[in-house]
Amino acid sequence: MTTREEIKELNDHLQAFPKAEDIFVKEQQWLKNHFLPLMSIDLAEITPEWAGQKVYMICPFEPYDGYIGNNTTEYHNEYTAPNWLAFRLTDDNKFEFLGKEGYFWRTAIHNWDFNSEMEKEFQKMQQFYEKYKANFDKYGALVNLQNPERKGKLNKKNYLERLGGEIEYGNWSSSIERKEYPKAFEMKIQYGKGDEEAVFDISYQGNPFYLVAETGAYDWVGSGGYIIMLYEPVSRIVLFTFDY
Repeated sequence: MTTREEIKELNDHLQAFPKAEDIFVKEQQWLKNHFLPLMSIDLAEITPEWAGQKVYMICPFEPYDGYIGNNTTEYHNEYTAPNWLAFRLTDDNKFEFLGKEGYFWRTAIHNWDFNSEMEKEFQKMQQFYEKYKANFDKYGALVNLQNPERKGKLNKKNYLERLGGEIEYGNWSSSIERKEYPKAFEMKIQYGKGDEEAVFDISYQGNPFYLVAETGAYDWVGSGGYIIMLYEPVSRIVLFTFDY
């Protein structure tokens, strides 16, 4: 599968700022409290065989520091681990979270303090997101907040850093090396002479995952690292991890 980088233009398969209520199954609308919706991606962009299957690039509020899921290990299951979480794509293109609500620290389950300094940082993310969305509505592009125009042209940011292609080595890979990934999946790294030659084998019940996209959270919410989304088409599982 070919890789395209620095995606600054949309098309019928790539849409920005989808509605959160259109992403998650009706039984799990509480997920809107944990993610900001960035893009919808029709998987025809990856391969024509997947046309009509639509996945969503989403940005979690957590973590404040460390990894998402670090503080909630008693609520993990075989589909979740620190820095890993999974959804199943339903037949009507909704995300069904395969973990437990307690995976998220920012809940009443964990007596989250919604007046805390950490919460204030998450609210800043929300505010940045709303500003970017307002600029998108105004300019029809994801643009720099401080300088939306430069020399008479839009100062565009990337919707996605990468679309399709091979999975690349990064800080996120350390959890595979330590075997600290969700146990429903098999994950291996075969190394060449350098990190850039690392080959990933990530699968579910023998079926491989493929890279859908990567994006920089900071381009959407003003902070954070890379969001990495993988897809396994047989089970229709969408797997997320994060590179900080």
